[in-house]
Amino acid sequence: MNPKKSIVTKLWLYMTVLAIVALLFSGLVLSSVFEDFYFNLRKNEMINEGQQLISLILGGANPSELLDVSKFINAYAVLIDRQGLIQASSNVIKFNGIAIGPKELSEVLKGNIVVHKGHTPQFNASMLTVALPIRTEAGVAGGLILFSPMSSIEDTVWQIRRLILSAAVIAVLISTGLSFVLSKTVSKPLVQMKKAAEEMARGEFKSKVDVDSEDEIGTLAKTINYLSDVLNENINALDQEKKQLQNVLLSMTDGVVTFDTANQIIMANPQALEIMPTIKEHDNSYLNILEPLLKHVKDSGEYISEELRINGRIISTRLTPLFNENQQLWGILVVLKDVTRERKLEDLRKEFLGDISHELRTPLTYLQGYTEALLDGLVENREEHDRYLNVILEETLRLRRLVDELLQLSHIEAGHLNIKKDRVSIKDLIERVSKKVLPICDDKNIELKIEIEDIPSITADEDRIEQVMINLIDNAVRYSSNDSKIIIKAQSCKEGIIISVKDSGSGIPEDELPFIWERFYKVDKSRTRQKSGTGLGLAIVKKIVELHGGRVWAKNCPEGGAEFSFLMPWGA
Repeated sequence: MNPKKSIVTKLWLYMTVLAIVALLFSGLVLSSVFEDFYFNLRKNEMINEGQQLISLILGGANPSELLDVSKFINAYAVLIDRQGLIQASSNVIKFNGIAIGPKELSEVLKGNIVVHKGHTPQFNASMLTVALPIRTEAGVAGGLILFSPMSSIEDTVWQIRRLILSAAVIAVLISTGLSFVLSKTVSKPLVQMKKAAEEMARGEFKSKVDVDSEDEIGTLAKTINYLSDVLNENINALDQEKKQLQNVLLSMTDGVVTFDTANQIIMANPQALEIMPTIKEHDNSYLNILEPLLKHVKDSGEYISEELRINGRIISTRLTPLFNENQQLWGILVVLKDVTRERKLEDLRKEFLGDISHELRTPLTYLQGYTEALLDGLVENREEHDRYLNVILEETLRLRRLVDELLQLSHIEAGHLNIKKDRVSIKDLIERVSKKVLPICDDKNIELKIEIEDIPSITADEDRIEQVMINLIDNAVRYSSNDSKIIIKAQSCKEGIIISVKDSGSGIPEDELPFIWERFYKVDKSRTRQKSGTGLGLAIVKKIVELHGGRVWAKNCPEGGAEFSFLMPWGA
């Protein structure tokens, strides 16, 4: 700490300066008082002695002899007449001319005693002069003037002044020591309060000010300690609320961003940065989209909600103005939610309603038409009769397959599907499935190629895995062109066995890849019978694999086509 800024130094200096000033003033006053006291004392002595001499002169004594006696009273005497002329004087001095000024002479002749102190030219020294009137029955006959050197009075006064100065120096030294001790005593609790305040500013509230006095400083110390406790409680409460708010923001699925009135970001949670990755860097593409909404909220002061399309995603945006206690806008809270998946699923559900209506309406139309033809006897020969019945059977099986898939997916999602695990040879399973699907491959002249490593058996439900394989291969055949190739691969990894089915189709749009495993999804939105499906096959595949503890994924191949894969854990 800088000593010049220390309260101890300041108190010590102030008290020392105050003591010095007080002692100097007291010394000057005492010196003046003593000087006046000795002057008045000497003046009264000279007046008494002069009156005694005047009494002796008026009694007939020789003035010259009496005036010589005046040297014993430490004074010089001069006798003057009414004109101010010297009639007699002490032998030690010889005056010529007038010994007193006309103004003083006039006062003496009036019967007044005149006292004067100052430089006297006749003696060339500072003298105390006392002029007394000589009264007779006829009036004032003259005057007696006594001169006493001021040096004796001044010596006495200087001795007193030296004594006062010595006492003042001693008093200053004593007061300096006492003021230093007193300043240390007074400032000690203040220094403790300063340290406690600095620690409170750093967020530390353990230190307390230890003051036992009941004065203002003691009261201030108790207030500081109380303030420390209250601040500690409030900061802990605020910290707890901050952590709770932070946990809430981190656990939210929505993105939260707070802007100030200048459109500068105050806070953004990780979910907001995930939805808008470069919003923290004030990417113009994002801020330009949000700026009109921010301006609208600032102008209207009202809550608004809109959906924006950003980089192919649908973002639900809700903006709320933030006001202070004076109802002044200080910021805007923006809540962001990626609703692309929800909107996509909503579109898929709408498409499914159309697809399922089509899937049901087409076979029902065939069933109704061919049945009515049979009932009306429009069939003339056995061959055409059997053909009509085969069409009715195919459409009935098609309806049955659709209903079975819906029921199966419903059972899986409800958790009612039983998994019977056993040791399964993936190689044998793939070869068996290949033989089953070979006829549908031959219909389109598709080559079915199998690439299987030497892999061990796994624990799984063989029937369900076979169903997964059939669904994937059927999907590959449906979207592969004639005279193409389908490749089935199986290889082991650290986690388990990876099985993939690669087709030679047109691939899947990249923005559609996240949704191909959803219910009712179909890449081909047309409702042609050649490629039409229920959109449930891949959803069933995903559910069965996940029930075994595995996972599914799909990707487009650089050479064309798409590859669907799933992982089966070793100990599934």
